[in-house]
Amino acid sequence: MRLKSALWSCLSGIVVFGAVSFSPVQAQHAFNDADKAVEYRQKALSLMQNNFAYLGDMVKGDMEFDGEIFKARAADFSALSAMPWIGFSQTGAMPGNNSDALPAIWDNWDDFMQRAESFQQDAAALAAAAESGNQGDIRKAFMAAAKNCKACHDQYKD
Repeated sequence: MRLKSALWSCLSGIVVFGAVSFSPVQAQHAFNDADKAVEYRQKALSLMQNNFAYLGDMVKGDMEFDGEIFKARAADFSALSAMPWIGFSQTGAMPGNNSDALPAIWDNWDDFMQRAESFQQDAAALAAAAESGNQGDIRKAFMAAAKNCKACHDQYKD
């Protein structure tokens, strides 16, 4: 179990490093077409969800809490939290492209992006709480991020 966790953390770190290392290139020319933008954001969101679910299992007590693994996963989650949003900005990357994204995203773009920014702040707060090792702070930060996720999904995901 620990080997699997360590391998996943390593893989997540490689993905995060690659994404962060090449993000200026992405900002200039992110995607060739809308389908690639949708695929990108879905994969980024999937990685985030996987990390968050793992963290949630530790917070809920469904698995043994390991502070070092939690710190690594929370740091990955925080770095990943900046990734998917550019995948919503590509022209044509709207609903109908094998996506659960609702038209409300583009109808309320400023609100959506504000929620994305708040989410990134919540993810950073979770990583900071993980660094502290205080399980009360970790739980509080985790719940804030979870609440933000749910609120955005309720409004913007089918």
